[in-house]
Amino acid sequence: MVDDLLHRTDNPNVRAVARRPRRPTGHWVYYLLEEGLLWPCPVHWEWENSYGGWLPFYCSPTLDYISADPSKVVKRPKTSASTTATVARLREVKLQGREEE
Repeated sequence: MVDDLLHRTDNPNVRAVARRPRRPTGHWVYYLLEEGLLWPCPVHWEWENSYGGWLPFYCSPTLDYISADPSKVVKRPKTSASTTATVARLREVKLQGREEE
């Protein structure tokens, strides 16, 4: 009987609420290559209604908040060894991409 009341759509006590997904958890970093230096920029997530999801914004070296491509934001690893490996891999990828241009 209780289950029937919860599943009925005409029940005035139950409202249909569109909920946004959870914000990505953890510490996120956007790596910016500028003048040969790889800058790890901290990221914070903001909900954008026009985009329909969470967008990452990173704090640039000039202290401006700029929106980043969500596919290029990296979750910060928990250990320093994996952080060093991630930075080395990203530096190599970004430098190779710059040489191709």
